[in-house]
Amino acid sequence: MDYKKYLKSLLSVAVVAVFVVFFYREFSANWESVRTFHLQINWGYIVLGILMMIANYLCTTLSWHIGINYFDNHKRLKFTQSIAVVNISQLGKYIPGKLWSYMVQIYWLASKGVPKTTVLYLNIVTTLLTILVSMLMGCLFLMMLPNWYHLKTEILIFIGLLLIINLVLLNNNFLRFFIEMFSRIIKQNISFHQLSTRRIISMQLIYIIGAFFWILAGCFITLGIGFDLDRMRIVFIAAAMLLGDVIGFIILVAPGGLGVREGTIFLILKGTGIIQFALVFPIVVRLLSIVTDLIMGIVSVLIISSSKYFLQNNN
Repeated sequence: MDYKKYLKSLLSVAVVAVFVVFFYREFSANWESVRTFHLQINWGYIVLGILMMIANYLCTTLSWHIGINYFDNHKRLKFTQSIAVVNISQLGKYIPGKLWSYMVQIYWLASKGVPKTTVLYLNIVTTLLTILVSMLMGCLFLMMLPNWYHLKTEILIFIGLLLIINLVLLNNNFLRFFIEMFSRIIKQNISFHQLSTRRIISMQLIYIIGAFFWILAGCFITLGIGFDLDRMRIVFIAAAMLLGDVIGFIILVAPGGLGVREGTIFLILKGTGIIQFALVFPIVVRLLSIVTDLIMGIVSVLIISSSKYFLQNNN
């Protein structure tokens, strides 16, 4: 019997259940204010929010595309092909463990002659870059919020630690050492050409642009559900969107960060003093994220069905 499989499933259910109970209690405690709240949907802003989410996904894809095409030992991918590979595999994030998306990429690209270790290395780098960008920007915005001033020193220390990790990531000698250690742990030789520092920096800049698209998505969604924007609320939204997304990603047992992301966003937005906004916003963001995932998934399927690259096996 595979106890690890059942344990992961049990942990996933437990994490989601905890946040369901948490939101249920918050809704119950604030039911009167939620009940009297009139949700005014502006579909124009909602559509803009979805478009900004798609722009964020495309930035993530572009960064991955730049990385995979750096290696000259295989046929270069077109950007549309990268869209298909990245976004269809990302649907695997709704399966507990979040490793399924990487497995899909490794399987597809290995069939086209791309070494598995290359895909693994690239995904390690892109994952670290995504986490670092979201954490750094999210913490900087969090530090601007009045109800987080008392943790300013701790946040600054954490930001400093993230900057050190970022500098280490840009050091090829350290990366080589880290990968050698990882090779010994998994008892498999990993040999490939490393990404240049310039290439990693360009990928990171694209992730930063993508992060701003993600923040814009939150702002348009806010307007789309009938709330106004001011300077401080934008800062709240920026911190909530970035930190909610990355923390939901890090908690591996939560499928798609379900519950974790919503809980993080709620805890940050609660500081706005508008409980209806703090409760409704994360749920709408989740629903629109699922819509965006489905849109990108459908686009990926259409690309795959019409591309000879995916229909032919090069092995």
